[in-house]
Amino acid sequence: MNKFVPLFALLLFASISFAEKGMLVTQKFTDANVKAIVTVTWYVTESACKMKMEFSDDKVKSVSWFIPDYSSNQLLTYAEGEVPAGAQKTYYAIPVAGIKSSNSATDFKIERTGETKTIGGINCEKIIAHAISSTTEMWVTKDFNAALYNAASFFANSIILNILKAQKITGVSLESITKDNGGKTLSAYSLISATSTSLTPADFAVPEAYKLAEVGKH
Repeated sequence: MNKFVPLFALLLFASISFAEKGMLVTQKFTDANVKAIVTVTWYVTESACKMKMEFSDDKVKSVSWFIPDYSSNQLLTYAEGEVPAGAQKTYYAIPVAGIKSSNSATDFKIERTGETKTIGGINCEKIIAHAISSTTEMWVTKDFNAALYNAASFFANSIILNILKAQKITGVSLESITKDNGGKTLSAYSLISATSTSLTPADFAVPEAYKLAEVGKH
């Protein structure tokens, strides 16, 4: 039996060597124009990320996944759930060039306040970003320095990622609130949980049960 120990040790080392330090962040999202319960979960490492969105209102319940594929510059997306008998589960690959933003705010005056606070057991820095018609206050991790801002072009509607990208600020925003110039809350993310974990490339792959959809074919 001992002759198998070196092989097992090698395989264990290989699996660990491909793992990266990561973080799982789950937040409740609220928007003045969205009357629904929305929860998002980010899976983040230095080299990869994906986002799970759970949406529920009086008509629809859905779970959708979004995975930036940096090698192809495409956003991979699929929905959980059953499909009709005999049907194939599919995912879509959306070119970044085809992802448009509905946000009017693209230029920010960003203030690194230096103010810190522990949120969910994680040390964060307060960052304030002023746009023409709104102000965003966010708390960004200080000790987890993954460059999540690299995914901003894949999530063009995310004001948070675009703020981070504007000054290449590393870290993950755990909580944030955006208000208009009159003080009305436009949107907010409140932390549900944040945990450190190890993630591998397999954690950022579309499940094998899903096949790439052939757009235009029915």
